[in-house]
Amino acid sequence: MDTGKTGVVLGCAVVRAAWEDVCRVPALLDRVGECLFVTDEALRIVLANRAFLETFGKTELGEVVGASLGSVAACRIAAQHACGSAGMCADCGWLQAVATCTPDQRGDAECRILTCGGAAMDFQVRVYAAEAIGAPAPLYLCSLRDTFAEKRLRVLERTFFHDVMNLASGVRGLCEMLVDPDLRPEEGLTPMICESSQKLVEEIERLRTLRGAETGDLRTWVSEVSPSGVARAVVDRFREEAQSRHLQVIVECDGPVADLKADRDLLLIALGDLFRNAVEASSRGDRVVLRCVQEKERVVFSVFNPQPLSQEVRWHIFERSFTTKGAGRGVGAYRAKLIAERYLRGTVWFDSPEPEGTTFHLALPREAGCSRLT
Repeated sequence: MDTGKTGVVLGCAVVRAAWEDVCRVPALLDRVGECLFVTDEALRIVLANRAFLETFGKTELGEVVGASLGSVAACRIAAQHACGSAGMCADCGWLQAVATCTPDQRGDAECRILTCGGAAMDFQVRVYAAEAIGAPAPLYLCSLRDTFAEKRLRVLERTFFHDVMNLASGVRGLCEMLVDPDLRPEEGLTPMICESSQKLVEEIERLRTLRGAETGDLRTWVSEVSPSGVARAVVDRFREEAQSRHLQVIVECDGPVADLKADRDLLLIALGDLFRNAVEASSRGDRVVLRCVQEKERVVFSVFNPQPLSQEVRWHIFERSFTTKGAGRGVGAYRAKLIAERYLRGTVWFDSPEPEGTTFHLALPREAGCSRLT
């Protein structure tokens, strides 16, 4: 048996006993619907209620005693470093709440956690400092309130209405030109209306797809897909926006790339999100490159733009509620990773060396198809 871990567990048991003596009725915590847990000075969990255990898929208190919140939540950062020891942990809402709380004032912060499995969690964290008789140091009573639904709704509504209103306004303007008796409609106006209407329908479908992906209700259809065809379709979808920014867009398919089995519509959405992010991140005259290449039994799509990401952005890029585009904007990278990894059995990652720029990669196995059919 690991003597170090044994010592931690025994130490937590002493602290837990002291806390339970103060609480008198520990079962009271289990009657609270909100997630509650208690940590010692080293931020090791000594006590947790039933709601906390169920939130993180645990059944017994012994599964979390002596562990940190990051390890219990399967935080991707805590999986590589000791919880709280990495530089990016300075942005962790839970640690910030602990650092700011005093015996007379609670700590309050928002906590975002991206798990090793790609899930994104959003919590409102409140931390209270307390003293228990027999405990060697102050304890921290922490509460977690899941803000997933409200934050997701706020982000999606703002993103959706921003994009859809732009498209709908364009369609209305074209229609007004078509029916205005004082104007001579330009030739080709009808195709422009059809194209704008199609983009409007696609934007609505993108929102429905994300909602289905997050709730597990997404329906997938596997077919033979041409990687080069998908790459060209993505570029065509955002060609107008790229031209308005005066960007140089290049599509490269290195060597023969065999067809793969996947849901073409979902692949278009995931790759489209990465390409759109590259377009929006680029400056006038920049070069955006979309590549596809076959690597043994997988196909890898890469989207390059010459703007490197800051360290802060790199830490949070795949979180649901993180954006560099203003409040409530930007779910593209999160949606691309969610769809690719949960439904297409793919992998999404990025490289952003300075000063070269940023490349997002989306790799899919050729024969795996989709991970879930409903």
